[in-house]
Amino acid sequence: MAESIVRFWLKGKFAHFLKAESGVTALTYPVPPRTVIMGLVGAILGLEKDEPQQRIGSIKVIVEGTLPVTHWHKVKLRKDPPNALPYSITSRQQGGENTKPEKATLIRQEWLFNPQYIIGVALPPPYQDELEKRLQNRQWHYTPCLGLSELLADLEYIETVTVEKLPYGIHNIQGMIRQDQVKLDITAMYEDSLSIHMLRLPRAVTSDRVFSHAPYFFETRGRKVKLETDAAYGEGERAWMFL
Repeated sequence: MAESIVRFWLKGKFAHFLKAESGVTALTYPVPPRTVIMGLVGAILGLEKDEPQQRIGSIKVIVEGTLPVTHWHKVKLRKDPPNALPYSITSRQQGGENTKPEKATLIRQEWLFNPQYIIGVALPPPYQDELEKRLQNRQWHYTPCLGLSELLADLEYIETVTVEKLPYGIHNIQGMIRQDQVKLDITAMYEDSLSIHMLRLPRAVTSDRVFSHAPYFFETRGRKVKLETDAAYGEGERAWMFL
């Protein structure tokens, strides 16, 4: 079965993909989960909040990249809204009247430095053609971001490729890997000096904001991983797995 994949760069100065299990300190995933890419594609296409999981919930996603450097950032969050402005204002009225004390808190957020990923996306029609056109012309509907609205993302179209389902066997996979769909050759990993990061990331979300997760492998330096699987898709000498 063939799939048309739109590949593009997703990068920026900073990123923060909040871990669901974070407490007071806001940790981040090192890579954008499938749910984040679903929201990003929805922003490009102009889908409203919570529409992506309904309209493009069957999206197929590939994520490639390296492990970014992280740093900790303190952010001040208000716990109470300010008073509403009065309906009438006089010329002699001074600012600061009828205000109430501000209640705020400082929290620490883990941010990613200079994140750069190559994203591959396969969408149900008619969204695939529109996504390709918008990326080529840099005409996204809503401003794309990297986890937080303040962290702007830069998108750059790379190519559109047609991939075929590969037979069961040993393949050199680029990008993220589903743990539950592969058999790793540990000896080959040591011989190739691979650095494998084990992750558990959100994969799907319902309209009621209920998330489901899946386990993944991530080679931190973006190198190919030789493994045994029946879930690989390829084009020429390249092979990937969908998240």
